[in-house]
Amino acid sequence: MDGKLIGKSWPAWEFSSDSVRHQHRSETDWGYHYVPSIRFYDHAEKVITLHPRMTLLTDSCARDISPAVSGIEVGVEKGISRINPKIQKITARQVVDTRIPDEVDFSSAALKQVFFGFEVKTNKAHQFDDVALVMKDMRVDRKGFLFDYVLPLGRDSFLIELTRFAPEYMPPESLRDGALELVRRVCGDNNYKIIRQESGVIPMGMRDFVKSADPRWIQTGIGVGSARPSTGYAFKRIQQWAEQCAKGILFEGQARPFPPDSALLTWMDNIFLRAIRENPSLAPTLFMSLARGVHPDCLLRFLTDIPSKRDLFAIMRSLPKLPLIQSALREIGAGIQSMRRGQAW
Repeated sequence: MDGKLIGKSWPAWEFSSDSVRHQHRSETDWGYHYVPSIRFYDHAEKVITLHPRMTLLTDSCARDISPAVSGIEVGVEKGISRINPKIQKITARQVVDTRIPDEVDFSSAALKQVFFGFEVKTNKAHQFDDVALVMKDMRVDRKGFLFDYVLPLGRDSFLIELTRFAPEYMPPESLRDGALELVRRVCGDNNYKIIRQESGVIPMGMRDFVKSADPRWIQTGIGVGSARPSTGYAFKRIQQWAEQCAKGILFEGQARPFPPDSALLTWMDNIFLRAIRENPSLAPTLFMSLARGVHPDCLLRFLTDIPSKRDLFAIMRSLPKLPLIQSALREIGAGIQSMRRGQAW
């Protein structure tokens, strides 16, 4: 990635729970990077606009896509900010569709990662170390597992978020008051100014993904598994896919769909998420076990989808055995029941 897109980097990142902290630092020059979305989008738009063989349609929205003999037809609504937008038909040999399909049921996700946060500027310099607090004060309350996410962006600024793993959907706005209280704890009651806010919901552990029946219509994004089930991480996975997709177009004339995770990685993620969903109080123990018992580079490879067999063994060895074995047995049972239902039809 172009280093100019990175707003801030940290050489170390930290996990904490019950006043116990584990700080990680890579031995192979990995870092934790903050990429402001507006900077990324502005850069992408500039690259597309300057390319002689690309056209960027702004103020437009893809409304419908339909396969035809001549190609894939896309109905584009142009001028959506105007009173009377116009519909234009575009035909292409292939379409890469990043929209979330209507038939995707996010309620089927094992957990929903819900977050709400603020970028703030403080009235005076803070005393925080230059460390990304990626899972700070992991804890459980009557609603489940939650943690704080605190990034010192500068000597007088932070990105501060409250995050929950919820079994059922909950609106991000429901975390606003808790996020404001977190800001006050970090910055002081009246020692800050809110610059902006951000929020969202990331599905974790979708059971069924949409698959296009037409190979010319390539669907990608959250609806087909671009977010890592056990973490919700998506940015790096999407960048890796986009690079492979671009190579396919350039050298083969064929865009490449988002690759599925390996069966073993999917199995491990499903067991991990089942354990947290069924017993939220176990979540801090699981994450702290990984932070304490796994080498930082090994954990990074696991989180970024490039683990070796040795890495996977280290991950499994670090985690508490009994609760995960119980979750694995229940996962097997659920799979058998699903197969029987399918056979009944």
